Amino acid sequence: MKSKTKKRFIAFIMAIIIIMTVAYVFYGKNWLAEQQYIQKQKNSEFLKNELMQKLLDIEQQSQEVFNEILNLSYDIELFQKQKIILEKTAEREFDVDLKQKPYFDYKNIYLIGSNQLFVLSKDLKKIMWEKQFKEELVNIELLDANRILVLTKQKNAICLNRDTGKEFWAKQLETIPSVTENSIFQISLNKYKRLDSSIILMFSENEIELIENITGNTLVVYNSDKKIDHLSDFDILEKCVYFIEANKIIKLNFDVKS
Repeated sequence: MKSKTKKRFIAFIMAIIIIMTVAYVFYGKNWLAEQQYIQKQKNSEFLKNELMQKLLDIEQQSQEVFNEILNLSYDIELFQKQKIILEKTAEREFDVDLKQKPYFDYKNIYLIGSNQLFVLSKDLKKIMWEKQFKEELVNIELLDANRILVLTKQKNAICLNRDTGKEFWAKQLETIPSVTENSIFQISLNKYKRLDSSIILMFSENEIELIENITGNTLVVYNSDKKIDHLSDFDILEKCVYFIEANKIIKLNFDVKS
């Protein structure tokens, strides 16, 4: 009886070995390694997701605490609040209305009339060069290699030298980019180190307003006698913005007093 049981047990073991051998041959010798790799990847992904979520939670909590500290410091006036004065320092009129916001680089300002391009010095005193086109202009873009791209209403693109207005090339476009101008943008603390914090600049009708990024408090409002049509980006070199009133460009300097 014991002999039969022993034989059955040995037969059972042999059957398992045969089944495992067949399975191993059928699935290939890399199957177990592949399954181990897949499980390892799942575990790794799970851990990464968990760690990332915890980091995001910590970052959010830290930002909330930081914002509370900033708001508290402003509310209890630990530091003297900064004052910004907006001062009109220069202006220049043209014979035609200016159609787009002023563009600038480190030395010049670029303005679009109906079918004219004007290039001014930054003190607005000198016209460096100007160029008249047969077509109406819709936009310009400052490019690398000291070039400027002029786009016309008839879908032509003309590439010019910024310093002289000399034409490099011209071509017909399939489409013309749409022109959009923001009425609100941020002057970042990273860009203008004299600020206590980043500020928001916006304009509408005849007002330019500066708002504190942290508290939302209005720092200063500049009022113009006429409608403001276009406003440039912030010029970090000149510490100013340029805005357009019909046929006039005005330079508005930022005087930061701590």
